[in-house]
Amino acid sequence: MRRFKAMAPVAVTALAAVLAYGPLAQATSPDRDPGPHGGGETVIKLDDSVREFAAIDVGGPGMSLGDEAIGFSDFFQNGRKVGTGGFVCTVVSLQKSLRQCESTLRLTKGDITLQGFAPFIVSFPTRFTLAITGGTGAYRDARGYMDGVNIDTTHARLTVHLTR
Repeated sequence: MRRFKAMAPVAVTALAAVLAYGPLAQATSPDRDPGPHGGGETVIKLDDSVREFAAIDVGGPGMSLGDEAIGFSDFFQNGRKVGTGGFVCTVVSLQKSLRQCESTLRLTKGDITLQGFAPFIVSFPTRFTLAITGGTGAYRDARGYMDGVNIDTTHARLTVHLTR
């Protein structure tokens, strides 16, 4: 197993991750429920801080198809921990510099699941968008998307756009 920093952040890359970047403008509580009949869009802003990380190099040295980045993060709002999450990103195209990522955000009232493509990280900031594919608890009917910005190898800003 070989570690390589280029795959570390995904935020949730998503997944993979950010602590204390000052107050988050218009941040909503991660447990705010927009109601059973939609109620428009709920936006949740999170700082993602990767706590555990492993890179699995399955091919030759450097990036190759099937290489994986796996991690676990803590999520914060205004410096207060509001959840945790995990992610797995697999290299699926060297030509297009893409990874397929799956992530779960665990908040007090349930989980939000995410999936999509994220680019290789060659410099910072690196932006990505993942689709919300479902959830549990208060988020069982969750739909929408999450925008992420990898700030460095262990921190990202996440903006979750929930619709029902």
